[in-house]
Amino acid sequence: MRGKHGGNIYQVSRQLGVKAESIIDFSANINPLGFAPRVKKALASADMAILNYPDHEAYDLIHALSSYHNLPEEFFLAGNGSTEFIYLLPGILRPKSVLLVAPTFTEYEYSFQRAKGVVFYFNTREEADFRLEEKKLFDELKRGYSALYICNPGSPTGVLIPADTMKEILHFAAKKGTSIVVDETFMDYAEEHSMKAQVKNFDCLYILRSMTKFFALPGIRAGYLISYAKNIEKVQTKQGPWSMNAMAQRAGVESLRDSAYIQKSIQYILDARKTLVSELRKLPFLTVYNSSCNFLLVKLNRSAPLTAFELYEKLLHRGIIIRTCGDFQGLDDSFFRIAVKKKNENKKLITELKKMLSSDVSKKKKK
Repeated sequence: MRGKHGGNIYQVSRQLGVKAESIIDFSANINPLGFAPRVKKALASADMAILNYPDHEAYDLIHALSSYHNLPEEFFLAGNGSTEFIYLLPGILRPKSVLLVAPTFTEYEYSFQRAKGVVFYFNTREEADFRLEEKKLFDELKRGYSALYICNPGSPTGVLIPADTMKEILHFAAKKGTSIVVDETFMDYAEEHSMKAQVKNFDCLYILRSMTKFFALPGIRAGYLISYAKNIEKVQTKQGPWSMNAMAQRAGVESLRDSAYIQKSIQYILDARKTLVSELRKLPFLTVYNSSCNFLLVKLNRSAPLTAFELYEKLLHRGIIIRTCGDFQGLDDSFFRIAVKKKNENKKLITELKKMLSSDVSKKKKK
């Protein structure tokens, strides 16, 4: 069994009989500005990259990552998206029991099922706006777990665990002999809270990073692992040859070098997210949770005239895709997630939601 994901734009286009370009995909949390201008220039003249085998060490990308994150090169390993490392790590860690802070990315569980590890959940609570309750986590860790997985900021909640809290968790887990895997796929929007500098101090720490979301490179699969040098060596031995293709390596390098694009992306999301949250909170039946990312978790209240799946179906026929969240541990079919898109696309979503919720309300009243 595999996890359900957002971004099934080609499947939806075939289902609806329309071109993929005509669909607005709010289910995939990709930078609405697209990939960096430097990437387009670099890939426009990629003959040599296509005609030669890729550098199996991804030297140029590792060098760029080292410079970008201000860490030694030996702490990095490039790969075919962060998902590659999600599936490699269980074979390295060989945990008997794994604690996942939930709700969270479903692939963690499936990767451990392959490794025959026993998965347990530490559920954050809706009543606490899905914030991590540190003392309760520590009490749970006292039971003894081989590994702890935390997605920070969380997906699908968008909740950020501050750096100070994360450091306390690292210290506590390390004392318990628990390996810690922190998925920082969405940390580009809050880089000051990253645990990357702590890999020098904790050989039990593994950080997953992706270039899919912030750098808008989902189609060519680019991601990397940050960890203690000896851990990197172990994981590298499990990687297949040419794990990362030449185009992905080149795109990754140019993305990291485009500082203007990086700053523009962060500011754009801050502004667009603020407006989108404000407009969503004006609509009936919706609870919108605070987010540190380029997406929002939304709940349809009990009095709402439809479920998230029914809303998904209605929006689908308007050429809009949202991500239902009923398959996430700790969430039900009243939750859905939407990406922060271009401002005109966000406006279209608001317009459609307003029509659907208000029209359903009037129909319900007539009954």
